[in-house]
Amino acid sequence: MVLRKKHVLRALDPIHQQGLRIALGAFRTSPIKSLYAEAGEPSLEHRRIKLACNYILKLKSLPSNPCHKVVFEALLSGFSADTKSEPNLVACTFEHIKNAKINLNTIDNLHVQCPPPWEEHTVNVNISLTKQKEENTSEVAYIKEFSRMKEKFSNHYAVFTDGSKLEEKVAAAAYFPEHPDRSKATRLRDGASVFSGELEGIALALTEIKKTR
Repeated sequence: MVLRKKHVLRALDPIHQQGLRIALGAFRTSPIKSLYAEAGEPSLEHRRIKLACNYILKLKSLPSNPCHKVVFEALLSGFSADTKSEPNLVACTFEHIKNAKINLNTIDNLHVQCPPPWEEHTVNVNISLTKQKEENTSEVAYIKEFSRMKEKFSNHYAVFTDGSKLEEKVAAAAYFPEHPDRSKATRLRDGASVFSGELEGIALALTEIKKTR
């Protein structure tokens, strides 16, 4: 994997910068760095570095990927980013990862379930409450629709789940109205997404339900 020489890649920079000038309506004399700051766009060089680092970090978790062996054998072979010949993309990227103090040994392998759960199990999901737009639907309408749903599934019992995020703190909960003592709540790692919180709430409910079967 060879990285093009810098003078070759720099030929793209004026095109990128001119596009930013047009989009921002900036003067021709505006400094380049101010264009990047105003547009919230990285330079092409930084964009390439970010994409390359993301690729290497993702590849680290996929040992079954054919490129994994090639890339990480290149690391072990001692390729240098300072070579006088064609610069090596892998070596340059590892140098950036090293400078960012990212420990590759902390990246766990991604285990892909086979077959995927959506092919192995059929899950019946009722999404009738999502048919109406929230901004155009009153709370009373939702309550009525939920009451109709409860009548339809009268031989089932309700379980409420939720995930929430406040700044960097994320939590999840599962509430059993008929059995409050079985309700569960947990904290997720700081910085997790609210979607992870929602999924964790569902997982808490399913784990508790499984105990009764």
